[in-house]
Amino acid sequence: MKLLDRYIGQAVIVGVFSVLAVLVALFALIGFVDELDQLGRGSYTLWHALLYTLLNTPRQMYEIFPMATLLGTMLGLGMLANNRELVVMRTAGLSLTRIVWAIMKTAAMLILLAMVIGEVIAPPVYEYSNQKRLELMGAKISLNTRYGLWARDGDTYINVRRVDSQSKLRGIHLYTFDGQRMQTVMRARSAHYDGEQWSLKNVTRYDIDDQALQTNKVDDLPWRTLLDPALINVVSVDPDTLPIWRLYNYIDYLRENGLDSGQYELAIWGKAVMPLTLAAMVLLAVPFVFGAQRHTGIGQQILIGFLIGIVFYIGNRLAGQMGLVYEFPPALAAALPTALVIGASLLWFRRLR
Repeated sequence: MKLLDRYIGQAVIVGVFSVLAVLVALFALIGFVDELDQLGRGSYTLWHALLYTLLNTPRQMYEIFPMATLLGTMLGLGMLANNRELVVMRTAGLSLTRIVWAIMKTAAMLILLAMVIGEVIAPPVYEYSNQKRLELMGAKISLNTRYGLWARDGDTYINVRRVDSQSKLRGIHLYTFDGQRMQTVMRARSAHYDGEQWSLKNVTRYDIDDQALQTNKVDDLPWRTLLDPALINVVSVDPDTLPIWRLYNYIDYLRENGLDSGQYELAIWGKAVMPLTLAAMVLLAVPFVFGAQRHTGIGQQILIGFLIGIVFYIGNRLAGQMGLVYEFPPALAAALPTALVIGASLLWFRRLR
């Protein structure tokens, strides 16, 4: 029986890695073409664009792993079904539950691999490649995923704690020096770009001299800076690219400073739910293949599986954003699509039995 488990598992693994290789290559090609627009900025060359694209493949691999798991499991089981091997197994007395158990043991290894890629390999590699890209382009910005982004504008050092969009920033700190001496500190709750310049909101300014510390507060203050929206779009970090432990620390920081942490809570719950999502994709593929093997070919199964994967990806993103807009609990917004897939798979599986 262990030999049969390995045989089924091998078919699933070959299918998953075949699909993963094709999808990663496709997304890498698209990403490389996008990078060609950046050639010529600073010392950024074609070789650097290629290297940046290659270093981004672990992050892309993690993002598309659920779809690759669904399609790969369908492909592996579909090949067994087309060769009538699944029919022989069932005729020999192997129950559908036993076949599913063999597949889920393989899924456990795939889940472990996805977690290593997403939490150990992808975050530092992505952070390194992004920082090197900025340096080569000559951008005067240093990115720190825990403490926001830093920039220098003459004698002023700028720290932005959170980037909501190209035209909206939160938690801005400006430190102005006169030689080695700090001259002023300004803190603004937010900043908005009106198409021509930035405007700081809820500003507190501290003027430092040898005698006293003077404090002034204003509601609105124009801000001229090198941080144009296009550059901010380049350096802003997607919460999904951070490992869980950094997300956890950053959420603590946001809460302590009275800032909205919903986007980062959604990201951390999405990562926590990822193992269940991968298991759900495998579970969905099993009844689909067994239920459709008499009516559809493997090509049709792959096409339908691809469409299901796209719908799930869009639905998962949509559920997360709707959760932020309507202030649903982040855990519910992150887990709802996966829970629906698991429920539908179990109902379908029950009908097959």
